[in-house]
Amino acid sequence: MDKTAALPIIQLEQYLQTGQFDKVIELFQQMDTAYQLQQARLETLLDTVNEAICMIDEKDKVLVWNKQAEALYGIKAQDIIQQPIDHFFSNLKISTAMKQHQQIIEEYHTPCPETHVLINTRPIILNGTAVGGISAERDITDLVQLNQKLSQTNREVQSLKKTIHTIHSQNDPFSAIYGRGKAIGAAVSMAKRVSVTNVPVLLRGESGTGKELFARAIHEASQVAGAFIAINCGAIPANLFESELFGYQPGAFTGADRKGKEGLLEKANGGTLLLDEVGDMPREMQVKLLRTLQEKCLYRVGGNKPIPVDFRVIAATHRNLEDMIRTGEFREDLYYRLNVVSIALPPLRDRLDDLPELLRRGLQYYSALYNKNISKVDPSVMAALVQYQWPGNIRELLNALERLVILTDGDTLGIEDLPQALFSAEGLKSGGVSHAAGGLPVATAELEREIITRVLEEQSYNKALTAQKLGIPRSTLYYKMQKLGIVSTS
Repeated sequence: MDKTAALPIIQLEQYLQTGQFDKVIELFQQMDTAYQLQQARLETLLDTVNEAICMIDEKDKVLVWNKQAEALYGIKAQDIIQQPIDHFFSNLKISTAMKQHQQIIEEYHTPCPETHVLINTRPIILNGTAVGGISAERDITDLVQLNQKLSQTNREVQSLKKTIHTIHSQNDPFSAIYGRGKAIGAAVSMAKRVSVTNVPVLLRGESGTGKELFARAIHEASQVAGAFIAINCGAIPANLFESELFGYQPGAFTGADRKGKEGLLEKANGGTLLLDEVGDMPREMQVKLLRTLQEKCLYRVGGNKPIPVDFRVIAATHRNLEDMIRTGEFREDLYYRLNVVSIALPPLRDRLDDLPELLRRGLQYYSALYNKNISKVDPSVMAALVQYQWPGNIRELLNALERLVILTDGDTLGIEDLPQALFSAEGLKSGGVSHAAGGLPVATAELEREIITRVLEEQSYNKALTAQKLGIPRSTLYYKMQKLGIVSTS
C-alpha cells in the first residue's frame, strides 16, 4: 500500500487510542474534502474527453456513464447507473474484455443499429482479479455514413459512365475503334456501309489489328435481334470441332451428354457468327459449313433432323487464303461464299499517324485503372514507338502502355521503362530515323516533322483540326511548325 494513502489510517488509529475525538472528526472532514475534490476532478475529466466513457463492476452493473455516452446512445446516466449493462446492449465488448482479462484497442464496433464506434476497453484488475471494466468509445457514425454515401455516389457515377458509353456505342458502335488516319478510316467507312446489309464479310489483317472489334461493331450497327457468337477456329481441337459447331444428339458418342448439346451455329441463329481465324478450320469441316450456309439448316452429330438456322457470317483471318486454295488447304467454294465483301485492316506500322491518339487513349485507360496521374510523355518514347515494327499490332501496343504506366513513378513516361524488345535490331525499321546522324534529338525532330506534316496534309492544312488530331494545343502546333521548318500551304 502507498505510504501516502496509509498515513490517514495510522493517524486515525493514534487519535482513537489517545481519545482525541476532535482530531478524529477533523481527519474525517479532511478525508471527505479530499474525496469530494477527487470526485470533482474525475467528473470533469469524464465530461471533458470526446469519448463516451462507461465503467462496470464485476457484476456488469454500470458505475460510470459520462455526458458523451448520454449523447451517443440517448440514455441518461440516472437511468443506466447501477443497472446491468446487458439490459441496454448486446454484443458487449466491455464485458468480454473484463471476463477474459483482455484489452481491446481501436476496434471497429457497432453496439447498436446505425451507431458506429472505435472502442478501447480493458479490465480493472485488483490483486489479480477482475473487479470491473472500462471502455472509451469514439463516435465515427458520421464518417461511416459519409463513406457509405461516397461509395454509393461512386457506384452511381460508374453506372452513369457505363450508361453514357452504352448510349454512345449504340449511336455509333464504331466509336470504339480508335484512330482517324486514312488507312483505318477507309476500313471503318467500308464496315459502316456493309453493316446495314446482311452480306458475308471477310476481315483480313494481322493478329492484333482489331478484327473481332470490327466484327462486333458491324453486328451492333446492323441492329440484328440475335446474339454475337465468336468462334476461334484455331482454338478448337479437330476432334471436337464438329460437335462444338453443330452440336450433337443424346448418346451420339461415348462421353456425350445424355441431354444432347446445342452447337454454336444454333446459338448464332438470328444473330451474327464470327468465324475467327477461319483459315485454321479443318478441311473436312469446311464442306459441312458450306452446306449449312447454302441450305440454311444443319444436322447435329448423330441426328438426321434438319434444324433451320439463319445468321450473318463474318469471317476473319490473318492467313493468305488464296495461297491456301492453291495448296488445297482451303476450299475455293467456301472462300467465295465468305468473301462477298473483303475489308483489309491495316497493321499498326502503316498507321503511325494514329499513334498519338492511341497513346493518349491508352494512357487515360491504364492511368485510371492503376490510379496513376501521368500527363507527360518523353519525346524519346514516341520516337521509339514509331520506329518499332509492332508485329503484335494494337494488342502489343496496349501491353507496352500498360507496362509503362505500371512502372512509371512520376507524371512522365520515360524511355527507360519501355520493353527491351522495342530496341532490338529485329524490331526496328531498317533505314528509319532511329539511325539518323545526330542521335536522339535529331531523330525525334525528324519524327515530329514527319507526323505533323502527314496530319496537316490529311486535314487539308486546317491547323485547328490538326492540333486536335495530334492532341496538342494550337499554340504548340504553331511553335513546332516554326521550329521544324514546316511551311503551311494555306
